[in-house]
This record gives sequence, structure tokens and C-alpha cells, in this order.
Amino acid sequence: MEPGTIDNLSILYQSSDFIVVNKHWDLRIDSKMWYETLTLQSQLKHRFPELADPDTYYGFRFCHQLDFSTSGALCVALNKAAAGSAYKCFKERLVTKAYLALVRGHVRQARMTIRYAIGKNTTEGMTHMMCIEGTEGCENPKPCQSELTVLEHGSYSGDPVTKVLLQPLTGRTHQLRVHCSAVGHPVVGDFTYSRGQDSSPYRMMLHAYYLRIPAGAELIEVCAPDPFVSSMDGSWVPQSVTRRLEDAIQELK
Repeated sequence: MEPGTIDNLSILYQSSDFIVVNKHWDLRIDSKMWYETLTLQSQLKHRFPELADPDTYYGFRFCHQLDFSTSGALCVALNKAAAGSAYKCFKERLVTKAYLALVRGHVRQARMTIRYAIGKNTTEGMTHMMCIEGTEGCENPKPCQSELTVLEHGSYSGDPVTKVLLQPLTGRTHQLRVHCSAVGHPVVGDFTYSRGQDSSPYRMMLHAYYLRIPAGAELIEVCAPDPFVSSMDGSWVPQSVTRRLEDAIQELK
């Protein structure tokens, strides 16, 4: 997937009520900064000017969030009723989300449940970060759970990495990035949670792969194409398969 431009928005699903896009990495959903002209909001307005809703601040109702550095499936509601339907699904935890990631090191356990509570980091210079309970400056930690399934072991630019499927069972800010870092396997290219050390990859290797929202009469179910394949990124060299992605997703269903 090439970097985002104003006119290369990728659509995964479209109906009269919803659009699901494949968000580019290093792209904000929206921005109040005048100099940030390329956002998902501006891509949508460029592609679908007739669908922009003047009653909303950003023109479109985003049903959930993805970090600036994260790519993948993101759902947009096209009217107030659809937004309410999606919101209800998220509130009642009926939504299924699964992410693909390349993480540093070879994860030994085929499956892992990560349960570190996550709070806001109040340490000076780190207030843009989250942290796990028990670390210095961690304020108001809340219970969190993520499931990790190992898919493949391999290397990235010669360093050992593991391709994993991650399922957040709660929805805290930066949850998957913090959990992976906490178990000693930070996401490849995560500049923030490597304390500025992991800066050589062209992107952070976290991608919202699978999204399922049973929104009333409409079932939204999409997969955003896997970007972590060696044909798309020659730095990633898989060496052994632990579990097929298709099988892991089938089990989620």
C-alpha cells in the first residue's frame, strides 16, 4: 500500500449507510491544524463530496479511531441513524476487531493473553504516551485485555521478528502497542514506545485487518489486505508458519 495522497483512498465496503476504508499509515483521521491538509477526512471529501454532512464538524461520522501510524479498516457512518447503530454495537461490545502486526523478537508462546491495566503517563515529556499499571507516573490505570496469536516467525531487515494477530478485547488508547511493548515484543517501527529508538522502518507495522460490526439489519464484515507480505515489503522475510491467518480469523468468527 503506497503512502496516502488526496486521491488514492481505498474503499473496502460501501452501502447507503456506511463506508469502510483502508486507512493509510501516517495519516490522521481529521485535524484542527491548518497545515495538515491531507487527512482521511479530506480524502473522503475529495472522493465523496456529495456524502459530506454539513451538520458534523468533520463532514463525516467516524465510528471508531485508528492511530495516526496504524493502517487498515475504519468504518464511517453516512448518517445519524447509522452512527447511532454502530455506536450501540461498540458500546455493547458486539464489534470484532483483529489487527496484524510485526513485533520485535521471536514470540515463543503460540498464544498469549495480555492483561496489563493501562493508564495515562503523567511523566514529563511522556504525556502523549500510555503506560501499564505499576510504572512510574501511571495515572488511573483501567483493566485491559488483548489476545495474541503467533502466525509466522521471520526477520525484518535481518532482525528477528514475529508476525502476530492481535485482538483487543477492551478499547484503551494505544492498547495493542503498550501491551506488545510490555511483554517485550514492541511493534516494529513504533517510534513512540521504543522511546525513539525504532526509527528505521518506513512505517509502524500495525494494521487493522478484520472488522465485523453487526449494525442492525446490516452486517459489516471486511478484511483490509495484509500489507505484511514479502512481495510488498522485501525487508520482511518469513521463515516458519505457526498458524495460517485464514484459520485464525475463522476461529474468531
